[in-house]
Amino acid sequence: MKNTSTNRPIVSAIIEKTENNTKFVYLHTRWKPQSSPTYSGLLEIPAGTIETYENIISALKREVKEETDLSVIRINGGFIGEIEENIAGNKSMVFQPFVCQQVLSTIGGLPWIGYVFRCEVKGNVKCNIKEAKDPQWVSLDQLNKLLIHSPKLFFPLQFPVLKYYAKTSNKE
Repeated sequence: MKNTSTNRPIVSAIIEKTENNTKFVYLHTRWKPQSSPTYSGLLEIPAGTIETYENIISALKREVKEETDLSVIRINGGFIGEIEENIAGNKSMVFQPFVCQQVLSTIGGLPWIGYVFRCEVKGNVKCNIKEAKDPQWVSLDQLNKLLIHSPKLFFPLQFPVLKYYAKTSNKE
């Protein structure tokens, strides 16, 4: 039987900061016991649905704000093009995220496909208690150790993203 579910486009944010020459990444605990009980309690990065015709950068900023109360001030790497309107009423843009992600199978999740951006923020973390809890900044070293020794602590959609990030960030 053919799966008729439609992929759901999402945007995710790897939030970075550097202090005393040490790079840190923001993580929080996914907390959606009613809508996503299978995955509640796992570590993740901020992410959410891109609404129909929503500019992906607007979606990124909205999701980070909704989940963390932080404001995106810079997107690191990638490319964000101008919004073009070559025919009146038809707007489009090009962008290059840090990396893309896709769910291939799941036990109680949704068919997400998405775009991940590395970004910097300003403000103080205040988790949206309907979605997340236990905000934390982890160093790249801590992140690597968690990914290697405790992979089951991570939300499956974000696990390969964070592995790739840790691998490529160690080369910077």
